[in-house]
Amino acid sequence: MSERPSNPGGTSGPEFDSIALRQGPPEARRQLSPESIDELLTMGSTALDAIVVVGDLRMSTLVLKEAIRPATFARFIVGFTEAVRGLANASGGWFDKFTGDGFVAFWISSRSHAVPSGSIPEFCRAALAAADSLLANLRRNSRNFPIGTGLSIGVDAGPCELVRVGELVTLVGSPIVGATRMVGCAAPRQTILNVYAGSALEQDASALESQGIRLDRTVVKTKEYPEGQEAFELVFVYPHRESTESGAS
Repeated sequence: MSERPSNPGGTSGPEFDSIALRQGPPEARRQLSPESIDELLTMGSTALDAIVVVGDLRMSTLVLKEAIRPATFARFIVGFTEAVRGLANASGGWFDKFTGDGFVAFWISSRSHAVPSGSIPEFCRAALAAADSLLANLRRNSRNFPIGTGLSIGVDAGPCELVRVGELVTLVGSPIVGATRMVGCAAPRQTILNVYAGSALEQDASALESQGIRLDRTVVKTKEYPEGQEAFELVFVYPHRESTESGAS
């Protein structure tokens, strides 16, 4: 994408701001051109490139079944969701939706830098830390606690359509499918990237290493490629430095 102006202008500005306030980061107005904003509001969708992050809380159904107080379980899940939304917005991302046992978030990317080396990996690291805090709370509310619990994360990137749904927006496109398949291959506390997103991040491998993040090549088995397909894994050498327990408690 080309450089975007800081003000979308026109009469569509306030209406877009109202939508962005619910899901987007503070700099949402600078991420789309005036033409894209007008197209979104008048036609209902606009094309863009995006990075998609899908999170899945593994074993959450069993944890709910074992909850001493279901209302307490629900409160912890809501707290976790709000923490993830805040983390996404703070790093320039949009919170697309809560999926019942996970989330979808996305970042609008530029053609010059398809996957930002800082924001996406740091968001994943912080989301995993928030999930650890969530699980600590859920254990205290459980009769029995299954092994294999934890947050799995999948990442993909590429062309999408940003679609308006009432006063909200959602993302449609193959990166949603790709990120969902990657999260399906990820173990709890694991972050798997499809090859396109991983290859883009690989260009900044040295910058990642300076942040205590390693990018490893791997192979995952998916529905289309049961024999395996290339992918990448983000390995966090040290945890997220800021405590997220207050946001997920």
